Amino acid sequence: MSVRKILKNPALKDHKKQELNEEWTNFVTRIGQVSGLVKDLAGGDKEKSDAALVLADKYLEGKVILDEDVKLNVKDDRTVINQKAFRSMEKKDSGEMDKDAWMVEMSKDAEQRYQDRKIRKEKADTLKTQAVKAFRRQEYDRALSCYNRAIEHVKDDPMMYCDRALTNIKLGNFQKVFSDCEWALRLNESSFKARLYMTKAYKELEEFEKLEEAKKELYEKFPQHGELIQYFLNKKEDLDEDDTQTQ
Repeated sequence: MSVRKILKNPALKDHKKQELNEEWTNFVTRIGQVSGLVKDLAGGDKEKSDAALVLADKYLEGKVILDEDVKLNVKDDRTVINQKAFRSMEKKDSGEMDKDAWMVEMSKDAEQRYQDRKIRKEKADTLKTQAVKAFRRQEYDRALSCYNRAIEHVKDDPMMYCDRALTNIKLGNFQKVFSDCEWALRLNESSFKARLYMTKAYKELEEFEKLEEAKKELYEKFPQHGELIQYFLNKKEDLDEDDTQTQ
C-alpha cells in the first residue's frame, strides 16, 4: 500500500460527535439529588428542616455532592445559585415551600454553567486552531503551549489529548505521551490514536515488553489498520502534515 493511501486512512480523520448538553444533564441530576432535602424542608419537622437547610446550603455552594450512599466533598465553589429560594422558604409556614423559586434558581445555575461552558469551548477551539497551524509549521513548542492552554479551558476533549501526545512525540517528550493517551482513553475507550501514540512512545523508549503488549492490543482491536500501524511505528522521521489532521 502506498504512503499516500495509508495517510488517507479514515482512522486519521476525526468524526465530529454531537456535543452533549452537559449543563442540562447536570441540572436534571441535581434536581434528583435534592429531592430528599426538599421533603425534609417541607415536612414540618423543625429539627429535620434545620438539618436539611444546613446540608442544602453546602450543596448549593458546591461543597457537597450527593449520589445515593456516596458523599463527596469538593474544594471549588462552582455554583452561582444564591440563597433567595431558601430565604423565601423561611418566610412561609413550616409545611410550605416555594418550589417555583427553587426551580428558578436551579434553572439560572444551569444556564450560567451552559454559558460558561460555551465561552470556554470557544477559547479552546481558537487555541486548538493556533496549535494545528503551529504544528504544520513544525513549531512544536508553540503548538504544545497552545494545546496546554486549550486543555485548561476544556478538559473533556479526547482528541485534544491525542493531539498533545503527538506533539510531545515530535518533541521527543515520550514519557509525557502516556498521561495524555490515558486521559484520551478514559474519555473515549475506543480511541485508535491514543493506543497508537502510546505504542509509539513505548517503542521510542525501548520498553519492549510493554511495546509488544501494546502492539498486540492494537492489531487485535484494529485489524483493519494493520498497514497503517506498521507504517507509523516504523517511520523514523517526523510525520508528514497529513498524519496529524485533527480538524
